[in-house]
Amino acid sequence: MDTVKTVQRLPHSFDEFTPEFFTEALSAKFPGARVEAIERTGERIGTSASCKITLRYADRGTGQRAPDSVYIKGGFTPKQLNRYWAVLQQEARFYSDMAEDVSMNIPTCYYAACDEDRQGITMLEDLIATRGARFVFMDKGWGALKVDEVSALLEQLARMHAKWEGDPRLDSLAGFELPQRDFMKYCIRDQHWEHILQRPFGHRLASIFPNVTLAREALDRNWALNDSAPKTLLHGDPHGGNVFFERDGTPGWMDFQLYFANTYMYDVSYLIVTGLSVEDRRAEEGRLLRHYLQVARAEGMAADSFHDAWLVYRQQMAHAVINGSCNPDEAASREFIEGSGELVTIAAEDLDVLGALDMTR
Repeated sequence: MDTVKTVQRLPHSFDEFTPEFFTEALSAKFPGARVEAIERTGERIGTSASCKITLRYADRGTGQRAPDSVYIKGGFTPKQLNRYWAVLQQEARFYSDMAEDVSMNIPTCYYAACDEDRQGITMLEDLIATRGARFVFMDKGWGALKVDEVSALLEQLARMHAKWEGDPRLDSLAGFELPQRDFMKYCIRDQHWEHILQRPFGHRLASIFPNVTLAREALDRNWALNDSAPKTLLHGDPHGGNVFFERDGTPGWMDFQLYFANTYMYDVSYLIVTGLSVEDRRAEEGRLLRHYLQVARAEGMAADSFHDAWLVYRQQMAHAVINGSCNPDEAASREFIEGSGELVTIAAEDLDVLGALDMTR
């Protein structure tokens, strides 16, 4: 299951995009459309880079109307192509191979391709133009979702998880978890760990994991337990920054760079912990977990009892606390890194991650 288009070379910088590139890229979905001019706005640099491209056509072609603007995502700096190339290509594969059979509200993809020089590009629907989308990430970052928003997002996850539970196609995703895991190991190398401990939440992180060796052992144990559980298709990075809301409030999902096959609780726990404020999470996490389990069972999934699910929910904090607090400085703004680190370290304390993993300090 790998139908992603592979070409000799894709653009490796924003400046390399041309009207001719868009004419060719759109030709499969919009025959006869010919782009004569483009305008680039809204550049954003993180682990990947993105921008909006407004298109002016010499010919709209036949059939369905070609888009007035698109959202381009890929690796457009040397660091991105060297460090994050695997996830760039993984997202292109998602839209080529998986998107049509994912029962969630996601952007329309007009083009997805990889090249021989590590680039992976997706050309997606401009959700602001087409659906009046609101992106929480742009406003406040993690911890900014409302309880009913998280509840609705969990319902979409439950439907997808139930649909894909035990699907033989998941075998083709073996190893897709490795880019994220390798990156997390990189983020807790000795030198960077000492840097992280100097962040405002560092004292709390040191209380959870008195030394970096214990953090590594907790991650390995968490992953081993997850890998032994029944598998389904996961979003893989379901925090509040990777969702959108349409004009009428309908939620949707984006950023599928890290999808893989593993236990459903990986997605569920991470969404609740990173989506809600500390106060809302403390008050509502048990009810939200019960709601997810109820929906998943109604969709035909063999979900755990609440008691068993709650333990696995707590175990996921090993992943959440590292992924939410140990990012490199260039991955996001200082405000975002400090806010996300505060959120996940408090959750890991509240939920006693080492106790859940049957580990001692």
